Amino acid sequence: MKIFLSMTTIFFSMLVKAETQPLRVVSEILPPFQMINVNGEFKGKAVDMVNAILNEAGHDDIEIEVMPWARAYKKAQREPNVAIFSLAYSQKRAELFNWIGPLYGLERSSLIGLKSRAELDVPTLEEAKKFRVCSELETHSYQYLKSLGYEPNKNLLSVRSVLAFYHTNNGGIARPAQNLTLLNAKKCDYVTGLWSIYAYSENANHNLKPYFYLGQPDKPLLLNLALSLHSDPAMLDGLKKAYNTLKDSGELYRICMGDDREKLYERSCKTLLPTKTITAVH
Repeated sequence: MKIFLSMTTIFFSMLVKAETQPLRVVSEILPPFQMINVNGEFKGKAVDMVNAILNEAGHDDIEIEVMPWARAYKKAQREPNVAIFSLAYSQKRAELFNWIGPLYGLERSSLIGLKSRAELDVPTLEEAKKFRVCSELETHSYQYLKSLGYEPNKNLLSVRSVLAFYHTNNGGIARPAQNLTLLNAKKCDYVTGLWSIYAYSENANHNLKPYFYLGQPDKPLLLNLALSLHSDPAMLDGLKKAYNTLKDSGELYRICMGDDREKLYERSCKTLLPTKTITAVH
């Protein structure tokens, strides 16, 4: 009886805490969909989509907090009423968050290393375990490699940083500077990351090579907006309704595609295509 009463007390105290805690939204830098522009502002298609969802749900006064991914992930796991994006779905994470919906799809990460190091070109991920992989803590790549038997602090090393940027004269996007420094100093043999980011624009580093792709090419990584567990149920319901309203109307797809005349983002934005037929009202 005492145990039941204690559990009931804990449950209701969590509900009360959730109801009194304001919504917070946390994220990281992940170009080209979310990045810091030349004016120091957090911008990008994913940021625009999340702001549209927040506005639709009546949270138009929320300022998105940008921080290293491991810190954002822990906040969304430990505190109520914390929304996080862009979060990859996995079976391990399925019960850890309230999933609101996907924002866009990207290719999955690769193990990237220096092209000049021929010894890194081994046939399997199992054989690659003899090398050191650097990955941001609690990313999908980090958790995936850990599930394959890579050992933290041994052959799976964590880097705690947001992506750094080099702005170029023609507006080229920046590359992850710290990871390149670690590779060039041979403190890491591979780093994890999206090859499209490393090879983007004039920042493409011709000394790099993607050695292993961490996934199936025909199954892009869907990155989601999610809300922490034990959050205010009304807040969760409002965010879900706002997401579905904007998705069904085609607004999220329009934001995602933007003025994309060359349709570079068509595959990434495909997940946002409306599933319902919209009937015009006359």
